[in-house]
Amino acid sequence: MRTKASFIFTAIAATVVFTGTVSSKFLKNNYYVYNSHELINSHNVVPVSQTALPEIEVTKLDDVPRSSVGLLPPTVTGFPASMWKESQADDLVRLLRELGSPTSPAVQKLLFQMLLAEAEAPLSLDDTEEFLSERISILISSGAIDPAIALLERASPLPPQLVPKLFEASLLGSQYEPACKQVLKLGANYKDDAGRIYCHALEGDWLTAAMIYNTSKALDSTETYINLTPLDFRLYETLGYHIVREDLANAFIFGDLSGDNGWYAQLAAAEKLAENGVIDANRFLGIFTAYEPPSSSGIWERVIAIQRLDKALSSSTSTKEVDLALRNAWQLFRSTANSSIFAEIFTPRLLETNLTPSSEIMAIKIGMLSSNYNTIISNPMAINALEPIIFAFTNREVQFVKPKNALEKTLMDAFYRPRVPSYVRLQLADGKLGEVILNALIQLERGISGDMQDLLESISTLRHVGLERVSQQTALWLLLSET
Repeated sequence: MRTKASFIFTAIAATVVFTGTVSSKFLKNNYYVYNSHELINSHNVVPVSQTALPEIEVTKLDDVPRSSVGLLPPTVTGFPASMWKESQADDLVRLLRELGSPTSPAVQKLLFQMLLAEAEAPLSLDDTEEFLSERISILISSGAIDPAIALLERASPLPPQLVPKLFEASLLGSQYEPACKQVLKLGANYKDDAGRIYCHALEGDWLTAAMIYNTSKALDSTETYINLTPLDFRLYETLGYHIVREDLANAFIFGDLSGDNGWYAQLAAAEKLAENGVIDANRFLGIFTAYEPPSSSGIWERVIAIQRLDKALSSSTSTKEVDLALRNAWQLFRSTANSSIFAEIFTPRLLETNLTPSSEIMAIKIGMLSSNYNTIISNPMAINALEPIIFAFTNREVQFVKPKNALEKTLMDAFYRPRVPSYVRLQLADGKLGEVILNALIQLERGISGDMQDLLESISTLRHVGLERVSQQTALWLLLSET
């Protein structure tokens, strides 16, 4: 079986020649917007040449704590700086791995906020920075490459164990140059020979690249590859190998957002990344309205529906035209994992548009899946559009409504007869807020899968620690979403 180093060495000449000609195109919108709720119809695609990574230094010293770094301060997240402080780093890593990718859109957003939060570092028996490394790994695997690199920039100067994360992220973001400067600075301390061969060759140091290759071949120290790595992916892409995009993990499709691989790949990446809460509503709309669709089937049918609704809401004076566009678009999105981002995109404009009575009822139901649910539920038409139990999660005067099934009863109990496990109170007394939230999110995933006791305890816990909006949005999503 060919080794990774062998593949790199045989491919590197073409890579070096081709790299100088690569350029990227990016939508003008920022990739990850945290605080902006304004949506724009972005038809403008701005050509941008490949950019260098932020200046990220590397150190061979491990005595500087970095797990406290973040992009969002406590004033933005609402989390205290001590949320991780009293927990063991390995416990937090284990919980993050057990949680995986959340199902609820509100929980997806919450998890990203936690991963990007500035907070005091957890307790650790060594200086491996395993907690920060795991946070970055989750961001990368989710396809949130830009925030991952920004977090690494905040952690600069990087210890050796974090440089591979930077190298991976730089290979997956098509707008970035590979982080070879940081790799080569470590020399033999960078453990992946394949990465060193690639970087030496990319820098034009063929002699050193050949020496490392021959040494690793003699020692048989390079790993054989079965699973696609960021370096494999970068080389295959550069050499023009056909890679089936539908089978790729989120980390590998982030680069498709640039549009360099065509609009179809960009659209597919937007849909897939949106399902995991990685791409915001503004960027999603901009990609879907960038060009005229060449066909009317498959993904193009959804593109046409989005564009027609966007155009109708922007310029039409006909309520019938808006009504038809809304019905067609919602029919395509209502049963998909992107129903929530659809609601996030269009709810503010639907609220400001004159609609037919039937469309207004539909808009209210759609809006309850968005972050504007509090505004929606105060609409007089909401009484006719929504089941009585929906009001129970935002208005205590409706708490006596009778649930129709086990899910409704469990959610009602979580809001009016909560059950917070005793261990939660003990952990909170010990200052382990972040650990409590992660445990609750793991329980919530089991609850979403059908365990009503876990659903009751998880939402009760989230409400107990002050995450009321997350609890409300999750309850509404469970009752209203058709996914």
